[in-house]
Amino acid sequence: MEIIRVTADVITINLGPDDALAINNALNEICNGGHIDDRHFHTHLGVDREQARAVLRAISGSIEAMKEQRLAEGKGW
Repeated sequence: MEIIRVTADVITINLGPDDALAINNALNEICNGGHIDDRHFHTHLGVDREQARAVLRAISGSIEAMKEQRLAEGKGW
């Protein structure tokens, strides 16, 4: 992981495969694991479940694209 830039509104980060998978898996567990009910989700995470799921969808799609590119280049996943 490499922090590229931090501004008042955006953090730009480069994630390698392991970093991306760690974030994806953590979000998936939080959003879909049933450990935090909807009443307490925002209190614990600072965002609602739908916003967290939107981040999960975005990173999941990016991981799939990364995986396809790595495999096409003959790199392991």
